[in-house]
Amino acid sequence: MRGARHFTELIVWQLADQLRIQILGLTKRKPFVADLKLRSQTDDAADSVCRNIAEGFGCKDHEFARFLRIARRSLNEVQDQFRSAKLKAYVVEADLAEARKLMRRLYPGLGSLIRYLERDRPGGRRH
Repeated sequence: MRGARHFTELIVWQLADQLRIQILGLTKRKPFVADLKLRSQTDDAADSVCRNIAEGFGCKDHEFARFLRIARRSLNEVQDQFRSAKLKAYVVEADLAEARKLMRRLYPGLGSLIRYLERDRPGGRRH
């Protein structure tokens, strides 16, 4: 973390970006693409994970941790949207396998980074 000079160097952002790519691929497929509301919400939630990591990177530790919590909530939203897409038969579980694999790495990664940022350190250093 100390060596990261740009948010794109963070593993959590890299995982989130890979997830975003997976999701954009899923939401472009028929019949998902025709459900404009669900597609838009799913794409936006995936973008939100990346956006919040990027935005928080320029903040002090505790504020960055707050942005990471927002990113984690967006990840929860993606999971719920996957459920909706499955119920509507837009995707099957096999379609979601790669995205779920990324989420299983990303969710605990966000939690670990949040805990790291919230540790009390002399001088309240920034990452």
